[in-house]
Amino acid sequence: MNHSGWETIWNSDQSPDRFASFAAPDPTVVDWAKRLPAGACVFDLGCGVGRHVTYLGGRGFRMAGADIAPTAVQRTYAVCAERGLAFDGRVCDMTVLPWPDATFDAVLCTATIHHALRADVQRAIDEVWRLLKPGGLFLVDFPCTATWDYAYLRAEVAAGHVREVEPNTFVDERAEPEDVDGDLPHHYCDEADVRDLLRRFTIVRLWSALHPAPPQLGAGLLGKWVAWARKAAQAT
Repeated sequence: MNHSGWETIWNSDQSPDRFASFAAPDPTVVDWAKRLPAGACVFDLGCGVGRHVTYLGGRGFRMAGADIAPTAVQRTYAVCAERGLAFDGRVCDMTVLPWPDATFDAVLCTATIHHALRADVQRAIDEVWRLLKPGGLFLVDFPCTATWDYAYLRAEVAAGHVREVEPNTFVDERAEPEDVDGDLPHHYCDEADVRDLLRRFTIVRLWSALHPAPPQLGAGLLGKWVAWARKAAQAT
């Protein structure tokens, strides 16, 4: 993972408003949270500056979170203190999470896990499996190959502007990439790839949450794969 890249993003005024500390939660998180038991211990992998930590903590869940950027974790602690919410935050890579086995009732990871080579995406998912209690529920999303942005990246690779570092994983190494996180890896998935990455889990729901791209981008769809996956009650 790119520590300096995320630290730069959270220390700048360029981070997207939708990820701000008090931004509205992702609707998939709101829906998913309805499935969790009251008072559940929930872990936000890639917590950023606390968008979902504050939302879920405000609903009465016991919150923990991790991010690779120290500033992100510091800002999450600050916004939780402002709202009187308990928070256990750590600065760490998503492939090595410093909590014991079977700590959490539920884990969410939105707009985060794809920022790595595929082998590290798998390592992070295996860490989530380890941290979940048997029967625990995992919410995760992945960029989808059936989208405008995937087609755009393929065209940029052909033009020599973006590098495909491994199949379906892209890095924009230009001095000023078009997206604020463009210089970080972006791994895109088709359905078979998602199912393979989550093979240790039972997939409860899996859908492509796609919508039409804005007219200025032309024809195509935007969105991600979204999965709810459960660790078996008798995990081995």
